[in-house]
Amino acid sequence: MGFFAVLAASLFAVFIFIVFGGYSLLLWCQQSLWMVVPPALVLAVLVWTFLKMDDKITALQKRVDELEAAQKSTENLEK
Repeated sequence: MGFFAVLAASLFAVFIFIVFGGYSLLLWCQQSLWMVVPPALVLAVLVWTFLKMDDKITALQKRVDELEAAQKSTENLEK
């Protein structure tokens, strides 16, 4: 999933939070609805980073499994 898709989902999630539960934050801070953008941007960066790291961890786990299988087959051939 691309960064802009994650950003759009984060904007939507923060907007829903503000509308259904966090509207008092807007009243307390006396800000406009643009207050949704900074938390959504931070949330999008965090989620996107975790998704990218998950892809790398999955690839690394696949490579480790391949190496373990190759090592086991080499040990079996030596016996």
